[in-house]
Amino acid sequence: MKTIGLCRTTKSQETNWDEEKFNTIFDEFCNTLGHTPVKKIFSNPSISDENYSDLEKLFSFIDETDGGFLIVIPDATHVSFDLEGIARAVIKAEKSRSSFFCLEEDFPDILQNAFLHFDPPGVSRKRSSSIKESMQKRAMEGKSLGKPPFGYEINQESKFVINSEEATIVKKIYSLYVEEDLGLRKIAEHLNEHNLLTKKGNAWNIVSIRDILKNTSYMGTYTRFGLRLTRNHEPLIDAGLFREAQDKIRERRRYRGFPDSTPYLLSGLCVCGYCGSRMMGSSRKQAWQRQDGTRVKSSYRYYQCQSRGNRGTCKYHTWPTDKLETKVLELVKTLSDNGELQASMEGEYGSKKASNAAEDRMRQVVAAEDRFIDSMKKTSKGQSVIARLSLYLDQLDLVRTQAFISTDPSDVPNMIKNWDKHSFAEKQAFLKEYIDSIRVKDRSIKINL
Repeated sequence: MKTIGLCRTTKSQETNWDEEKFNTIFDEFCNTLGHTPVKKIFSNPSISDENYSDLEKLFSFIDETDGGFLIVIPDATHVSFDLEGIARAVIKAEKSRSSFFCLEEDFPDILQNAFLHFDPPGVSRKRSSSIKESMQKRAMEGKSLGKPPFGYEINQESKFVINSEEATIVKKIYSLYVEEDLGLRKIAEHLNEHNLLTKKGNAWNIVSIRDILKNTSYMGTYTRFGLRLTRNHEPLIDAGLFREAQDKIRERRRYRGFPDSTPYLLSGLCVCGYCGSRMMGSSRKQAWQRQDGTRVKSSYRYYQCQSRGNRGTCKYHTWPTDKLETKVLELVKTLSDNGELQASMEGEYGSKKASNAAEDRMRQVVAAEDRFIDSMKKTSKGQSVIARLSLYLDQLDLVRTQAFISTDPSDVPNMIKNWDKHSFAEKQAFLKEYIDSIRVKDRSIKINL
């Protein structure tokens, strides 16, 4: 696979990555796994700004060469200084059919690696650094740290030794995947059917099988805390079989298109006029065949009552997105023309309404940040996908943009007159500031200010 190396050269108590060290490990990594090194990008934190501008060089090169790269980095800190920056880089890489790989054996996945390196509140980085230095010293002495990978155990000298029972399962996994061409789900089902369990005694799943197939420890290589020790312990899988497994993983990986992230203008405002439940924006794709045999595909966007499944309370009520939004805008214009819209923001009631709107915008930012972090955690565990993480980032960007947008009553007529010239964020912020709710029935719409 085409491979790019990315390294921010550093010398500190926590990290020590110079060009010579990275070149050695990167070249060994490519040679061992049969990758084709294409480019290396180095930067110095004292020269590069905090926005990691070297990433711009990386993605410019990837775009110019039609993507499809494995981007090898020492760890997640070489990509960004926070979780959000890492998520954005991962999404951008995914869209160019590329992916990141961290040179830390236990956490090669960049999202998992990010949560390892960015301390949660209350954690002492100084204490973490001293612990890390101690562990590096133990690793240099050939002593294994932490829990051994499945297939190994740690002896009295703190060295990896083969666990024969688990080793048989590891070899079986590689055989089923490479030689018998079974997928991850089928392999997990096979092991579970034969009552072969993980080290913790749990059933196998797609994530645990994938981790076995991607762990270079099975070639006898030990990597942790910036150290990479080859021939550290007896290998379970030869390098050739391991490379075949990696090639098959890449071949089977499907780069799915990112879903349409176009938000809904009336999101959070519409309520069902029959049951009082929120109406949410939804989309549906439909395909059919014409009489001449040609197939046609189309997508539909609409607002629907959330309680549509509860037939005893509410029936199935929907409005096409364009139709409802056009009708609401007509009503808003009428309210503006007769002065009701502007009057709703005057006096004590108007001041309280404006204050509540501002507080609500701040709450939405906090909630969007929480949803993003939760989505990133789930994605790192294989419980969600990058495309969904991208949607949460889009939502976060939107509410941040809207946080300080406010329209003065005197500017309302001009806002409506030039509606199409305003951004989506400005339009939605305006509606949420002036409108309390929109009660929607099948044949009527009522705006509450």
